[in-house]
Amino acid sequence: MALVASLCIGATTLDEYRKHIEKDPALERRFQPVKVPEPTVDETIQILRGLRERYELHHKLQYTDDALVAAAKLSYQYISDRFLPDKAIDLIDEAGSRVRLRHAQLPDEAKELDKELRQVTKDKNEAVRGQDFEKNFF
Repeated sequence: MALVASLCIGATTLDEYRKHIEKDPALERRFQPVKVPEPTVDETIQILRGLRERYELHHKLQYTDDALVAAAKLSYQYISDRFLPDKAIDLIDEAGSRVRLRHAQLPDEAKELDKELRQVTKDKNEAVRGQDFEKNFF
């Protein structure tokens, strides 16, 4: 019988490896696990910078460097059930989708009203912070 050498590279979590591969000794001996540690926040920022153009083209928008840094730091801090860089990539993807959908669905008149509302809200908040309760916004 002729032996055919083949190479298989896969990616999975440790839990999934234990659940599916380790249970089958014949399958397990055919794989050599290579554990890859989660990247740091700084490494994730570099990964996001490398992916930036692809996501900008896909969502038809531009990501600032501050947005990429925030995605890496905030996803690391607040998303505990996932790992970097996946959770940071998903965050910029979701944000891009949300921005694109918001702008695609609004007619020009609604966009203008939304802009005015944001300005009025900003002015009101500044007046409250400055305790200028006599200011008339309407």
